[in-house]
Amino acid sequence: MSLSITIVTPNLNGGEFLEECILSIQRQNYPHIKHIVIDGGSTDDSYSILEKYNVEYEVVLELNNYEAIHYGFKKYPSDIQAWLNADDIYRDGALSSVMQVFNTSSQVCWLTGIPSLTDKTGRIKPITSLPCPLFSKYFYLYRKNNYIQQESTFWRSKLYNKVKGLSKDYTYANDYSLWFSFFKHTRLYTLPQIVASFRQHGEGQISVKNRKKYDDEVEDIISKNKVIKSPLKIGAIKSLLFFDLVILNTPKLRVTYMKSKFRQSILDFAPLITYQNSEVKVLL
Repeated sequence: MSLSITIVTPNLNGGEFLEECILSIQRQNYPHIKHIVIDGGSTDDSYSILEKYNVEYEVVLELNNYEAIHYGFKKYPSDIQAWLNADDIYRDGALSSVMQVFNTSSQVCWLTGIPSLTDKTGRIKPITSLPCPLFSKYFYLYRKNNYIQQESTFWRSKLYNKVKGLSKDYTYANDYSLWFSFFKHTRLYTLPQIVASFRQHGEGQISVKNRKKYDDEVEDIISKNKVIKSPLKIGAIKSLLFFDLVILNTPKLRVTYMKSKFRQSILDFAPLITYQNSEVKVLL
C-alpha cells in the first residue's frame, strides 16, 4: 500500500498568497495527501479562501509558527511529513516524485529537492543546477549562508518522532535545529528535481525581516552542536568542501569525481537519487 503524507500549512493573515499555496497542493497527482491549515486567528480573507477550496483547517490561538506546525503533525499523523508556508508553493508533479522515492527506497528517511525561489507572480528561479547531492552534515555546519530549503524537504514521521519533533528552544531557526537533529541519525538525500519554491515578496515578510535573528540563532545552534571539535579537523573539512565545490563546477572533472565516491566516504554526502526508465534508483 502506498505511503501517506501530511502537509501542514501554518497561517496568520496570509491570504494574499494562500490560494496559490492551496492550489499547488491540490494539483499534485498523488492520492494519499492530507493537507491541514493551522490558523492563528486570521483577520483577513484567509477563512473564505480555505472554505472556497474545501481545505480542512483549525483555528488554534496562542501558538507560534513552529508550535502550530508541530501541533499539526501530532494531530494528523501519516507516514511522511512536510510543511508548506502560506506564501510558498509546490511545483507540479513534485509530490508524485517525492513519494515514489519513499515508497520504493526504505533507506531514504529524509530528502530535499533542488532549491528554488519565486517572486510575487510565481516565476521560478533555480538556486543551483548542479546534478549532485547538495548537503552533507559537514556542509550544513561549516559552510556559511547555505541553508536546506524547508519547503523542498520531506521526511518519514518515524524520524521526526525519534528526534522528538521541532525544538522549542528557538524562535526563528527551529527548522535549522530540526535538520541538525536529523543529521545525527541519517544522511540527507537529494532529489534532482525542483519540487517547491520559496516566495520572495518584499522586505516586510517575516523570513526577510527577521533574517539577522535567524542567523544569530543558527550560530548558536552550531556552537552548541559541533560534530567536530578539533580546529585542525574543522579546517581540513572546510578545505575539502571548498575543493569539492570547485570540482563540481568543473564539468570535465565532475563525472570522474562523482564515480570515485569520495564525497560519500569522506565528506558524508548521501548517494544521488536518479530515475531510470521511470524507476527510482538510489546510487550506492
